[in-house]
Amino acid sequence: MRHVMMLDLLCVGRIKALWCREGCALYEGRLKRSMHLCVRELPASTAVTPERQRDEESARALKAIERLRGVVWLLDERGERCTSAELAQALQQLGDRGERVTVILGGAYGFDDPVRKAADRVLRLSDMTLPHELCRLLFLEQLYRAMQILRGGAYHNV
Repeated sequence: MRHVMMLDLLCVGRIKALWCREGCALYEGRLKRSMHLCVRELPASTAVTPERQRDEESARALKAIERLRGVVWLLDERGERCTSAELAQALQQLGDRGERVTVILGGAYGFDDPVRKAADRVLRLSDMTLPHELCRLLFLEQLYRAMQILRGGAYHNV
C-alpha cells in the first residue's frame, strides 16, 4: 500500500533574499501536488556572538525535536553524502512504511553536537559551505527531484 509522503521542513530563520523566497515558493508549490509538505520556521537568534546564536538555535531545535513524531533528519555540513537517487530511495522506504519525516535546517552557524545526536540521520547538501538560505532552496529542489525520480518524471535525467 502506498502512503502519501509526509515531510516537515523545519528551518531556522526567515529567508531575506527575494530571489531565494521565490525559488522556495516555486518548489514548495510543485511539491504540494505530490506530497504533504509543511515548512515551518524557528526564530533565528539575535545574539551577538556566533557561539551564542548557535547555542540558542540548538536549544530551540532540541525542544522542537522532542515534540516531533517520526524520523528526524538534520542537514549539516558534517553529514553523510547522499545522491539524488539515494535520497529518493530513502524517502520511498520511509513513505512506504508510513513514516513522517522532519528535516531540520540550521541557521548561519549550524547546530551543536546534541542536535546532531538527536537526529536519526545527518546529511550534507555539498562538500562546500553554503549560505543557509541557499541550502533551503537546494534541499527543496532536491526533494522535488527525488519525487520526480520516484514517479519516473523527466525532470531527473540520469
